[in-house]
Amino acid sequence: MGWKALGILRLLQGRHLDAVEPLMNNVKLAPKDAQAHQNIGCAFLELGRFEEAKTSFLQALALKPDYVQAHSNLGISLMNLGALDEAEASYRQALVLMPEFIETHNNLGNVLKDLGRLDEAEASFRQALLLKPNFAEAYQNLGNVLMERGRLVEAEAMYRQAIVLKPGYVQAHSGLGSVLLKLKRMGEAIASYRKALDIDSALVQAHEGLNVALGELTPMWHVPMMNDRLRNDAYFAALKAAITPDTHVLEIGTGSGLLAMMAAKLGARRVTTCEAVPKIAEMARAIVADNGFTPPVTVVSKMSTKLEVGKDLPDRADLLVSEILSSEFLGEGVLSSIEDAKRRLLKPGARIIPARGSIQFALFGGADIMTNVRVDEVCGFDLRKFNEIVPPKQYVSRNDLNIELLSDDAGAFFFDFDNTDRFPSAERKIIEVPVRKAGRCCGIIQWIRLEMDDTVVFENHPSIKNSASGWQHCVFVFPSPIDVLPGQVAMVSATHNRITPWFIFAGLK
Repeated sequence: MGWKALGILRLLQGRHLDAVEPLMNNVKLAPKDAQAHQNIGCAFLELGRFEEAKTSFLQALALKPDYVQAHSNLGISLMNLGALDEAEASYRQALVLMPEFIETHNNLGNVLKDLGRLDEAEASFRQALLLKPNFAEAYQNLGNVLMERGRLVEAEAMYRQAIVLKPGYVQAHSGLGSVLLKLKRMGEAIASYRKALDIDSALVQAHEGLNVALGELTPMWHVPMMNDRLRNDAYFAALKAAITPDTHVLEIGTGSGLLAMMAAKLGARRVTTCEAVPKIAEMARAIVADNGFTPPVTVVSKMSTKLEVGKDLPDRADLLVSEILSSEFLGEGVLSSIEDAKRRLLKPGARIIPARGSIQFALFGGADIMTNVRVDEVCGFDLRKFNEIVPPKQYVSRNDLNIELLSDDAGAFFFDFDNTDRFPSAERKIIEVPVRKAGRCCGIIQWIRLEMDDTVVFENHPSIKNSASGWQHCVFVFPSPIDVLPGQVAMVSATHNRITPWFIFAGLK
């Protein structure tokens, strides 16, 4: 009895490894004692030695077939060993012997979930909660099932109830983060994941979820964009030329607050900047305050189309600045945003930075870029057929590739923001592009050109090696490379709507 008592005491103290020796001695001295086998099985279970735990529980059941705790613990061992069907049978046998065994209902639910039988799993968790309404683990597990079944609002309620009952329940905080991520409530998801990591910094699920949520909230192009010296210099020079002490600046798309702070530093009377993503607006507000520009900068967490003069900004602005330009120029709703701002938010004759912009393109080739956008022969094998399932429209994020331009630069579409109040919803044209260099043409490369004002120009031309840029080059890859010669003229079909441009090779003449 001494070994048994000592082993049980150490189990209760959580000293599972220290409990093994006295419990093993108890088994040797009392091999017919079912509880002795059950106790050592519990120690093995806590130590993650599931095969040994399984053997111990089977021995306990051989001595006492109606040993309900051994049936339940055998189920836990089998589940951890991946024997889900056998684990289900053990749990069900425990429940035959003790229908109100609360923890077993919960464990059975976990097995049924892993078996993909979600309706039965939900019923098991709800039965556990019926028997024990303050069972935090069952709320957490029910949340997992409901999330997997797509019942996100119900899942959120289950996770929150688990946290109310058990504030330090790390899995519940992480699960809540996951359901909020699916509900696209990024700021709340990030807060939940961070709370989970405050409790357990090694929880991989929370790290992964937080990474996804932050990526959804703040795509990584933000960082190189902020560090793009050439772009920043162009915006600063244009703002410097435009701002006076009486200027009220409106910025669309706050981001980090960089352009707003430039305007404030240059002496603008007032800077109103809007950001559609609440969490980014909150961060920008903090950055602006840290840099000492509150006032004159006011960050408004709204889309520009929702701003109201007299409420969000005291009067119409004298100058509009924005960088809501995607790598393809049009992807962030720049045209509709400028139209709306000129109609409602700007004074007549207000200046706009950039004042004008265009979508540029050229024919391209070169071995470096070719190996990044298509595949031909590799290790003596013909892999060209794989190109049939590769997207023809791709983005080039690398800055070290040799891109060979086989034609002169060509302008596809030009937008005069200063002097145009309404832009066409779509345009289509055929553009003749003379070939100026012989080579194997892989496709069409596109970039953007911004005339900040009458003197300052920014262009992310493929020939410029810029170590950090948020704007990537977009390429439209031909189904097969085409050999071209000077004197030939490529016919390019160029189309745009308010979201994206598209280029199609229409032949040579």
